[in-house]
Amino acid sequence: MRLGPLSLAGCLALATALVVPAPGEGGGEAVAGHEKKSKKAKRKGKKDRYFKGHGVDQEELRTEPVAKPSGDLWLYSPNFREEVRVNIYDASGGFNEEALAELDGIFRCKRTGERRAVDPRLYQTVSVIQDHFGGKRIELVSGFRFQEKETSRHYHASAADMRIEGVSIRELYEYAESLDTGGMGIGIYPRSGFVHVDWRAPGEPSYRWTDRSPPERDSGGKRPSRRWRGSKPNS
Repeated sequence: MRLGPLSLAGCLALATALVVPAPGEGGGEAVAGHEKKSKKAKRKGKKDRYFKGHGVDQEELRTEPVAKPSGDLWLYSPNFREEVRVNIYDASGGFNEEALAELDGIFRCKRTGERRAVDPRLYQTVSVIQDHFGGKRIELVSGFRFQEKETSRHYHASAADMRIEGVSIRELYEYAESLDTGGMGIGIYPRSGFVHVDWRAPGEPSYRWTDRSPPERDSGGKRPSRRWRGSKPNS
């Protein structure tokens, strides 16, 4: 029996059946992939709404060297309820390794307890800040973080989130900015109430940012996956 010509509706139904894959033939994966991308875009949009950053022109950087600090450091970690008070220099003016090791302890990751040797330049910068504000105790909100985001300077043990009682975070931020001769990252977190100070990777330019994200119950960064956690950084 010969078939008559298909109607327009029949042609459209046939085209749809040919184009749309059956369940289990890739259609579900494509939809899931689209949903994941949409969620990522939403998260990125939310972050962009809170975060504003920019590079720093050369003429805005400090031109004269920063004077050597007293070396005194008085830190308190609310994460561990621990306090450290040391001088980072020995009698000869070099670094006191025992003092650095003690500081590395209070800078340890609050989630895993991992330690890493912190960049001594960071300790010097924090000492300069403390000297400027009359030796007031500095609250260390976050130091080294053994986290999944390896690009973070916290992961590389060259960053500190801090606040000082009786000193506004704007004043702390602006003073930290004045110390940058090049290669520092400085951020202000108005809603969380702290300032981030770091030393960038070699050759990386200075950077500034404001992050108005709401405070997190646990701001240690995303936890490493179980598989990733097996590979620990050298300390």
